[in-house]
Amino acid sequence: MTQSKTRFIIFNKNTIFEPDFSEERRPKKRARVEDEESDGLSGLFRDSQYYDSRSSDACVILAGDTLFRVKIKTLSKVSLRLHVLVDGTENSGNYNPVRLDAEPDEFRALLWAIHASPDELNQPIADISGLTKFCSLANFSRAFKCTSQEPFALSTIHDSLDHPFFDTCASPTLHLVTETAVRCEAPILLDAIVSRWIKRIQRHEAPCVPAIITAHDLHIPRLSGAACYAHLQEVAEHSTTVSEGATHFHMDPKLDMAQRMRLFAGHWSLVNFWEQFRRHPLKFVSCDHVECLRIWERRWSVALGGRKILCAGQVDVLGLMRTMRELLAADKDLDSMKSKCKEKALESMSDVWKQLNATLGDHFTDSV
Repeated sequence: MTQSKTRFIIFNKNTIFEPDFSEERRPKKRARVEDEESDGLSGLFRDSQYYDSRSSDACVILAGDTLFRVKIKTLSKVSLRLHVLVDGTENSGNYNPVRLDAEPDEFRALLWAIHASPDELNQPIADISGLTKFCSLANFSRAFKCTSQEPFALSTIHDSLDHPFFDTCASPTLHLVTETAVRCEAPILLDAIVSRWIKRIQRHEAPCVPAIITAHDLHIPRLSGAACYAHLQEVAEHSTTVSEGATHFHMDPKLDMAQRMRLFAGHWSLVNFWEQFRRHPLKFVSCDHVECLRIWERRWSVALGGRKILCAGQVDVLGLMRTMRELLAADKDLDSMKSKCKEKALESMSDVWKQLNATLGDHFTDSV
C-alpha cells in the first residue's frame, strides 16, 4: 500500500497547518538556520567544518552570518577575553548564540590554528589563500588578545614575504598584509611589507594608485611618498599641452580630491626643492682649500647646463640629483681637486639624495 503524505501538522496547541508539497527543497552547500519564530536570525549558516553538534559542553558562536558550535573549554584556554565571553553559555543555541564581533573567516582561522597539527602549523605559507588565513588569524588574535596565536601568525606572515609566490601578489593582498601589520602594531612586519611594495612600484611591477590609497587610509608616510612620487612621474609623462601653452594633468579617477591635492602639493614642493638645490653649489665639510671650492662651484654650474639636466623634467628631483652626481663624478676637471675633497663632495650629494628619498612623504601633504 502506498504511504499517504501527512495531511496536517500540529505546530502547537493553537496552531495547525497544512504542509506545502508543491516543490522539493534543493540541498544547500551550508545548513541554513530556518526562521521558525521570527527572532531575526534568518539567513544564517552553520559552518561546514566547525559546527560540532555532538558535544554537550559546547556553545554556539555567531560571527557575521555564520554559526559555529565549539567546546567551551577549547575557547576558554585561548584567551581571557574569550573565556569571559563563553563562560556559562552551555545553553546557547542557534537562536540565542554568543555574538562575536569578528568576521567568520577570522574566527575560522583561529579554530583552524587550535585544531591543526604541529606539522600543519609549521608548514610555510605558499599561496595567497594561506597568507589570507594567517592575516585573519593575526587580526582576530589581536582583537581578542590571543597572546600565543598573534606572534605566531605575524612571524609566519613575515617569513612568507621571501617566498616566490609573494612577488605575484596583487595590490589587494599587499593592502591586506599592510593593514594587518598596522592593526597588530607590528613595526618589523610593516617595514618589510612597505619596503617590498615600494620596490615593486619602482620596478613597475605594481600600480601606484592602490598604494597611494592604502598609505592615505593607514597613514603611512613612507609608502605615500614613494607611491605619490612614482605616480607623479606618470602624470607628468602623460600630461598634455594645448596650443595656448596650458598643461593638463590627467589624474587617476580612483583618487579622491584630497589625494589629488596631495599630488599637486608634492609637485610644487619638489620643483621648489630642486630650484633651491640647483642655485647653490652643495656645501661639503672638511675642506679648507679655497681652490677646491672654486673648482667645485665652477663645475657645478657646468653640469647644470648640460643637456641631460636641461632636458629632464623638474619634478623628477631624485633623477636629476642622481644625474648631477654622475656628471660630476665623471668630470675630469674635478680631478684637480684634492682627492679627499672630491670624495667628500660626492658623498655629500649621495647623503642629500638619500635624505630626500627617505622623506618624500613630507612633500606630499594636505597642508595647502
